[in-house]
Amino acid sequence: MAKRMTDTDKWKKRFVRDLSPQHKLLWFYILDDCNHAGIWEVDLEVASIRVGFDLSHDSLPSSFEEKVIPFDNGDKWFIPDFIDFQYGELNPNSNVHKSVIQLLERYSLEGYVKGLQTLPNTVQDKDKVIVKDKAKVKRFVKPTLNDLEHYCIERNNKVDIQKFFNYYESNGWKVGKNPMKDWRAAVRTWEKNTKEETKSKVEQSLNTWQEARQMINNG
Repeated sequence: MAKRMTDTDKWKKRFVRDLSPQHKLLWFYILDDCNHAGIWEVDLEVASIRVGFDLSHDSLPSSFEEKVIPFDNGDKWFIPDFIDFQYGELNPNSNVHKSVIQLLERYSLEGYVKGLQTLPNTVQDKDKVIVKDKAKVKRFVKPTLNDLEHYCIERNNKVDIQKFFNYYESNGWKVGKNPMKDWRAAVRTWEKNTKEETKSKVEQSLNTWQEARQMINNG
C-alpha cells in the first residue's frame, strides 16, 4: 500500500474552500490515485463511482485549470504542486527521484517543475523557474467534421457529428460560459449524454407499450 504525505493545511486554502463537496472529494481522490510523478489517468466514470457523485468534464470547476496540466489529448492530467509538496527539489542523484524525472521527461513536463537539477541551462532568474516551449499549453483549435468523424469512429460511438459541430459552432465553442479547451473531452461527454437519452427513449417506449397492452387486456 502506497503512503504519501498529506497537507494538513489544505482545508485553510482558498482553492479547497471554494470547491463544492463533490469536487473536494474528486480533488483528494486525484491526489491519491495519481502516480508517483503526479500524473493522473483521467477517468471520471470510475472517479464518480469512487466518490459517490456523478461527475463530468462540463461540470468541473474552472479553478481546476490552475492546478492541472492536461496532456495526451486530455486523457492525462499532471499536477505540478504534487511534485513540489511530495519531493521538493528533484535531484537526479536520488534513487527515489530518478523514476519521477524519467516520467516527466517522457511526457515533456519538466518545464512545469521548479528547481529540476537536470535542466540547469534553461533556468530563468533566481527563482529557477524552467520554461520550455514544448511544455507550453497548446492553443485550442476547433475540430473539422473530418476530425470528429475519425474520433467518433475510433470510439465507436453514436454521436451525431453534424449536430455536435453545429451546436458548438453556434455558441463559439464554449462549455458553459468557458472557452472549450479539449474538444475530445466534449465529444466523450456528448457520447455519454447520447447513451442516456437513447436509454430514456427506450424506457419510455417500453412503458407506452406496457400501458397499451394493459388497456387491451382490461378492455
